[in-house]
Amino acid sequence: MDLWELDAREGIRDLVARYTHLGDGGRVDEVAELFEPDGVLEASGQPPYVGREAIAGFLGGLADGHVAVPGITYVRHHVANVCIDVDPPDPVSGQAEWASGQAYWQVVNNAGLWRWGRYRDRYHRSADGRWRFAHRTVRRDPPLADDRSD
Repeated sequence: MDLWELDAREGIRDLVARYTHLGDGGRVDEVAELFEPDGVLEASGQPPYVGREAIAGFLGGLADGHVAVPGITYVRHHVANVCIDVDPPDPVSGQAEWASGQAYWQVVNNAGLWRWGRYRDRYHRSADGRWRFAHRTVRRDPPLADDRSD
């Protein structure tokens, strides 16, 4: 594996990790900054949210909803099996500019395992050299048959 690809993969892993850490901390404006200015966030059953302001508004509503659940004191996202496919590098810069990926996610809180699903992503290296989400699709898998929390 070439150095340009290792660099891209590490930058994308950092991006995915920051998304969960910032989100769990309720720092939705900082999460929105992880997206391109015209980035898209699609979540199961919701219309696409386009642009950082729309994404922050949606995520802020989710954060408020998590806090409002009686007895829930924290939420932690866990991401696993991150698969990244990096597009060939730009011939001029020698750096990758685009990649795609997918991963599984689950959410736990002080009551236990709460939700789970899959991310499908398209990443872009911005002009400042940082990787950002161009498009993130969040699919939530169905709850267990005996889970009546929804």
